[in-house]
Amino acid sequence: MSIVLKFRLLLSFIVLLVGTVAVANLGAGFRRAEPLLSISRIASAASDDQLASAKLASTLMPLRSDLRAEYALTAASRVLNSDQSAPAEIAMDAVKSSLKVGPHDSLMWLVLALLQTRTKAADHRIAESLKMSYLTGQNRTDLIPARLRSATSGNTLTDTDLAELAKGDVRAILTQLSEQRPSLVDDYARASQVGRAFLETSVKAVDPKFIETLKN
Repeated sequence: MSIVLKFRLLLSFIVLLVGTVAVANLGAGFRRAEPLLSISRIASAASDDQLASAKLASTLMPLRSDLRAEYALTAASRVLNSDQSAPAEIAMDAVKSSLKVGPHDSLMWLVLALLQTRTKAADHRIAESLKMSYLTGQNRTDLIPARLRSATSGNTLTDTDLAELAKGDVRAILTQLSEQRPSLVDDYARASQVGRAFLETSVKAVDPKFIETLKN
């Protein structure tokens, strides 16, 4: 190996080392509290400053799954609260990146399903994301309204496994979460033909008297 090549390799190593240390120091100096990660984060579109701040934090501290999730929610909020022409690629990539380091995150799987619905992805892809949301967070009562709204809005409930999981949400609302009953009525009003048939069957199996309220 020539001395010139050795020098170049040494120089490259030094640059890489200095860069790594600089980024580590910058990340250490950039303290950020644990963010609030909830479905409410996508209820309204985040501002440009909020998006930039979340992206910077996730870039400087890539091993923090909570910051990746925060950036994904922030990016998704802008897509889900804008007109149909808003590009979703950045938000989709952010959500998938978050799931790579936190595949157990039920909220992220739900947000992925919502983005897939927005971009008119195939029903089976949306169904798979929704099933993952259920399987990783069956006890997440805060996700029930959004999950059911997503499942009943299209044809994903033709997937029998997803339908069985979604029945659990309907049962929980009718037997334990009475404050969420109005959300069932709203879902029925907005549901697809498949979604309405599912809701009627699921409600009838638990509380037949609620069918009248559902339809009115």
